[in-house]
Amino acid sequence: MKDKNKRFRVPVALVVALFVSMSFANIVMAENPSLKIGFVDIAKILTESKAGKNARTIYQKDFESKKAIVKEKGDKIANLEKDLKNTKQNSPAWKDKREKLAQEVKELKRLESDSNEQLKKKDAELTQKILVDIQQILKQFSKSENYSMIFEKKTALVVGESFDVTDKIIKLYDAQKK
Repeated sequence: MKDKNKRFRVPVALVVALFVSMSFANIVMAENPSLKIGFVDIAKILTESKAGKNARTIYQKDFESKKAIVKEKGDKIANLEKDLKNTKQNSPAWKDKREKLAQEVKELKRLESDSNEQLKKKDAELTQKILVDIQQILKQFSKSENYSMIFEKKTALVVGESFDVTDKIIKLYDAQKK
């Protein structure tokens, strides 16, 4: 009997929540018939704005730099492996070379891990700065253009073009970054 009650609680709760939110929307519309709603595509701003492109360039330079360092270390390991293969296994030099190779492989793994971590951190920092800027621009834009609400575009299933303010935000952001 308890299982049946649990199965019906979730759908009933969803219906009640939907009813309450629709009632709230009707109240808001009744109080403010000039409700203005916009949608913005944050991903598009991150890729198409000047600041987003600059951040991507900075990230790409860091990525290429770290990639070159890792490649150099990988080449060194390849040379050590080649040298180890050319050395007789029963010679004392073979053991030293094998230990050196193992140490270099260990360092390469650590270098790759550190590089990936640094790149993730750099990406997060660059993205966060842009998101803070976008938030400020959205606040200014919503005030100056009398928008009641601006939502992230991906939260809606369908958005009419007239509600999309992404290009306006990109223009404002680019003008601010000059």
